[in-house]
Amino acid sequence: MSATNAAMPDTRGLNFFAADPNLAFALRQHAAPADAERAVPLLHDLGAVAGEELDKLAMLADQHPPQLVTHDREGRRIDELVYHPAYIEMQKLGFSRYGFAAMSHRPGVLGWPGRIPQVVKYALSYLFVQSEFGLFCPISMTDSAARVLNLFGSPELRAHYVPGLTSTDFGELLQSAQLLTERTGGSDVGANECVAVPAADGTWALTGEKWFCSNAGADVHLTLARPARAPGGTKGLGMFLVPKLLPDGRRNSYVIRRLKEKLGSRSMPSAEYEFDGATAYPVGELDRGFAQMAEMINVSRLSNGMRAAAIMRRSLLEAVVHARGRAAFGKPLFEQPLLREQIFAMTLESEAALAFVLFAAAQLDAADSGSESAAQVVRIVTPLIKYAVCRQARGVAGMAMNVRGGNGYIEEWVNAKLLRDAHLGSIWEGAENIVALDVARAALREQAHHALFRELDTRLGGLRDSDVRREAELLAAALAGARTRFEALLDTDAATREPRMAAMCDRLAAVVCCALLFEEADMQVTAGGGYRKLLIATEYRRRTLDRSDPLDLTPAGARWLDEVVDWGAVPAEAVRG
Repeated sequence: MSATNAAMPDTRGLNFFAADPNLAFALRQHAAPADAERAVPLLHDLGAVAGEELDKLAMLADQHPPQLVTHDREGRRIDELVYHPAYIEMQKLGFSRYGFAAMSHRPGVLGWPGRIPQVVKYALSYLFVQSEFGLFCPISMTDSAARVLNLFGSPELRAHYVPGLTSTDFGELLQSAQLLTERTGGSDVGANECVAVPAADGTWALTGEKWFCSNAGADVHLTLARPARAPGGTKGLGMFLVPKLLPDGRRNSYVIRRLKEKLGSRSMPSAEYEFDGATAYPVGELDRGFAQMAEMINVSRLSNGMRAAAIMRRSLLEAVVHARGRAAFGKPLFEQPLLREQIFAMTLESEAALAFVLFAAAQLDAADSGSESAAQVVRIVTPLIKYAVCRQARGVAGMAMNVRGGNGYIEEWVNAKLLRDAHLGSIWEGAENIVALDVARAALREQAHHALFRELDTRLGGLRDSDVRREAELLAAALAGARTRFEALLDTDAATREPRMAAMCDRLAAVVCCALLFEEADMQVTAGGGYRKLLIATEYRRRTLDRSDPLDLTPAGARWLDEVVDWGAVPAEAVRG
């Protein structure tokens, strides 16, 4: 048996940043130049940790899920979570060493002058999640809880909780959870039944159940409940903060009934909660609770899209490393034409997903700086990313498992974990149908699509290279067609519009990703870096928008995969041909 054939190659020990030139390239496209340069050593450091230390911890934590201890030895209710040491070490990496939940709120995290921009935070997060998906739910919810309290909380609440939520000191850290779903409502949050009753001291008492709580056992819970005599539907829901411990140190009045046995994200606990007169503090205006919670949901949805993009990148990396290290039928797998074409297709989807996520993060930075147009873009692309990128991650993760073959289906390898987590991304914070319809709501209620189409028109209008402009002409026509179809769909009734929204979201996501890829291609070509990105952009357009017959496509992957994977020289003829 040859050495190549005997090997069982994987990515353990690689620096995930050094192995991914596309990440540094895409960050330069979407971040300010000084920010992109300042981020490189941080990304390099995290890439090494993700490929070795974090990856080992993540596999251990996945194999040893947390346990719920409901009572102590004297029979007192305690509802404490017991974690494997590997998960605790990952928490210290995520919350303390890298300060993910703090970097948008505190200056100086990771030595950054001021607060770290969202686009840099999402680039760093993208590396971390390639090894550990589950922990980023607590990180994201803690980050977004601080955001919500800063936006809507009283000065007292902000002063008491935000410092702990944004601490990088693990001993002082307060983690947050979000309690939204109930058995009665599911995705129909307006049907929730949890009741809030005012108390004499200005607090409220919550009674009812919550069917899903990820990061169970958190220090702080943001939840929705219906104040007594409030109207039905979402308009009658208020937002409340429910602490784990009361000011005198006693446990609050709720129980964790049981932990969920999840398909994926096993390292992080999800549970059922039951409030029994739990002490709660109102957040913001009680008749705007759902609208305020939407701020937390939207940030979590964008984080979900980032995590899906990270799964796609890790899946692609596993496929490339395996194919280059294994042989079949007398030559390395990486030289097999069919497999080359499949890995090329995975590359297209992975790079499109990263471009989409970093674009949204940059728009979030602009929105936080006061841009109303960027805020509208964020409003519509957040559910669009959640729908499209999370959906595509399942296919890419599945293909990577297939590339590895039987070992890919074995839990000792990372593929099974990637595939399980990819399915979760499409469900929490809104299943596919919910977020697809939310794209339509963003357009109908806020006219957010106009800002998105203006942004895309501006970017396409700024293309400089003649080869890029020529290939982008067909995209411009597809963009105009997508806008016409979308606006026509918005003018129809719900019975006509809603059955078509999944297909419409597929089309919208494709035109956005394609525009971003052509912009990246223009940056590379005009800088004298060659035509690799233009090949990616053109092939992505042909496969997602031109509706070309797959049998008529030139097998670009079979010819140019080495140059694409290694960021080698791709000539203009590769695209023109």
